[in-house]
Amino acid sequence: MLPPIMIGAVLGALLAIFARSRKAAEVRVLTLGLVVTALIYVGLALAGDNRQWLMTELLGVGLFGSLSWLGLRASLWWLALGWVGHVAWDVGLHLDRAQPLVGAWYPLFCIGFDLVVAGYLVNPALGPARSRREAG
Repeated sequence: MLPPIMIGAVLGALLAIFARSRKAAEVRVLTLGLVVTALIYVGLALAGDNRQWLMTELLGVGLFGSLSWLGLRASLWWLALGWVGHVAWDVGLHLDRAQPLVGAWYPLFCIGFDLVVAGYLVNPALGPARSRREAG
């Protein structure tokens, strides 16, 4: 159970490092990352040919897309909430339910990934939420 979480955490840290290296595009990279994270489940639902699952995952894209947009336009706290919310999505919808094409390891992987990215966003010493004075 722990290895997928740890691998996800490492890859989440790599996303944060990549985003940080993009300076002006840092927030856009993390926003796009959240949308892509939600879209992965849509792709899996399409491949699994399950209409109900597809509708649920499309709802998730709308939800996480909205939080991403708010993160870009209003406050990074919305984006951080989106990443934490995706952990709840993974746990609530995927962790204990057998679904086509989603291995038991994948939600665990996502939990590690999502929590590291959310932590990056809320840590003013590391993430883009730092003050303009610190960034200058």
